[in-house]
Amino acid sequence: MVAMFVKSDIRKVTIALERIFYQDVYLELGRAGFVHLFRMEESEASGVLHEQYREEETSSREILSGIETALNALNIRPGKEGLALKMLDPAGDAAYVSRTRSTIERVLRLRTSLQESLDATLRRISYRQILKNMGVDPGKLSTARLITMVFGRVEDTDWEMPSGEDFVLEKKGRYVLGTARPRDAGSMLAFLNHHGFTDLSDDVRKHTADGSEHRKEMLEQRIRSLDAYIEDLREKMIPVLINMHSAYRGYEEVLGALKMSAFSSRAMFITGWMDVADKDRLYTLLQGICGDRFMVTISDTRDPQAPVRLRNMRLLKPFELLVEAIGTPANSEIDPTALTAVTFVLMFGLMFGDLGQGLVLFLCGVLLRWIALKRGGRDSKLSQAGGILIACGLCAALCGVLYGSVFSSEHIIPAVWFHPMENIMRLFSITILMGVFIIVTGLCVNIINNFLASRYTQALFEEKGLAVLIPYTAIVFFSMRYLQTGEGPKVSEVSVLIAVPFVVFCLRGILGHVLFRKPRPQSMTEYAIETFVEIMEIGISMLANTVSFIRVGAFALSHAGLSIVTYTLAGMVDPAMKSAGAIAIIITGNIFIIGLEGLVCAIQSMRLEYYEFFSKFFKGDGVAFSPFTLKAKTSEV
Repeated sequence: MVAMFVKSDIRKVTIALERIFYQDVYLELGRAGFVHLFRMEESEASGVLHEQYREEETSSREILSGIETALNALNIRPGKEGLALKMLDPAGDAAYVSRTRSTIERVLRLRTSLQESLDATLRRISYRQILKNMGVDPGKLSTARLITMVFGRVEDTDWEMPSGEDFVLEKKGRYVLGTARPRDAGSMLAFLNHHGFTDLSDDVRKHTADGSEHRKEMLEQRIRSLDAYIEDLREKMIPVLINMHSAYRGYEEVLGALKMSAFSSRAMFITGWMDVADKDRLYTLLQGICGDRFMVTISDTRDPQAPVRLRNMRLLKPFELLVEAIGTPANSEIDPTALTAVTFVLMFGLMFGDLGQGLVLFLCGVLLRWIALKRGGRDSKLSQAGGILIACGLCAALCGVLYGSVFSSEHIIPAVWFHPMENIMRLFSITILMGVFIIVTGLCVNIINNFLASRYTQALFEEKGLAVLIPYTAIVFFSMRYLQTGEGPKVSEVSVLIAVPFVVFCLRGILGHVLFRKPRPQSMTEYAIETFVEIMEIGISMLANTVSFIRVGAFALSHAGLSIVTYTLAGMVDPAMKSAGAIAIIITGNIFIIGLEGLVCAIQSMRLEYYEFFSKFFKGDGVAFSPFTLKAKTSEV
């Protein structure tokens, strides 16, 4: 049981090896993905990156840039991650990439030029066809002598043929044919230019019908041949370019990782963090590369500054998403994932209690997990969200059985517990008591965290410590007993459980100084005022935190109220609720409730989780364990 609150045992590790093995070691560490490397500013390394590796890094980036340019020209989107899969030859690879890039660019330029020529030819053919549709032989534009003929396109088509002019215009869409005597040609062109005229006559005159058709066929044939050549290039070059891109992407990661190491002319030192459970994996990896020519030192003790990797069973793994949303627990804090799972799911279920709707949420969660699995993201955020939805759906279905609610109807199955709308005060009492339990749990976790970090003053005397926990639980107990039996608190109970902790809290500064050698208060007047203000603040905040949980009951009533509205509307359409209209209203109402109430209940559960529970103990100032990892990722066509 305690194991679920414990994080992985992360220790500092230092690896010493001969520098000739650096590339293979980093490659295998990246593939294995279990060592969190120090960055230069974080490590104790005193070496600097050799100029040789700076040059290799520059060369690698140039090759990657050339590969990505070539892939983009071939409509291939390179992946962001890579894995070195072959021995690299930067000089030869750079020459190959340069030749390939030049070939692709030259071929594509030729393809573009041919397409532009074909487009121009097709335009000329279309112009001739437009003239034929106007009843004019295109050849007349070249042979006319006694009259002036022009053909072109106008921007403004909202005009009519002017009367009284000595020229004739025929319009077809945006295209216009103008005919006039030579002396009237100027007036005709002036009129056309006023409407945005573009003269296309030369395109028609210079190219005969036979010539345009022949050129069109020739260009299409050349483009088809060139497309076949380009496709052949794609088939030959893409696998090579993708593998090379993957290799240099991985190599770039390796070179970046070198900045985290210290080395001399012959030796290299890699410093990082790793889970002690992976110690044998590390030794096996290094022996496979270096034989016995390496040395590993693993710290004997835990470091408070070590990165954190949560270790939870698969059932609780999805709820790490809720914890990590506000931070990573430090090494001095217990992992709250298990508590988060119980409290979040319980609050959601009580607010959203419905057997049918809960099973719908369960199925939605299964669908999300299936989608995440198909995408290869078993541990992705989408998969975690699906897991949370599955748990919340099952809890909502269970609470639906307790409430006797199935798809918003409370008349299909009997309530095992009670109907919320018929027992409002009981519902509020239960949710407030649940809130008290959650608040007390949060205070207990805070006390444990402070003891683990040797902060005894905070654990015993401060506002979220034992001096507040005892009177809070005592007041709740006295209130419950009074409501049930009418018996008030005894003087001895008040003295021991409320007065003594109150005095201890007031003297926390002095007791901390005497018992644990903490700095004593500088000014007793300021200390007294500060204590008075903190007592008032603690009293108000604890009362507000407790009453805040009444919203769980309020949203359970809201859920039941929407259900009543749904069936009331359906009853107005058909009292027997058997008609298509009534059934449609019931289905629509349930869909609306699932969408709206599901979102609202999730938000309220998170609000109570973070503000009323996590605020009692969680700081979230830890650093997440992030191992150095190289992953192969294929490019996308």
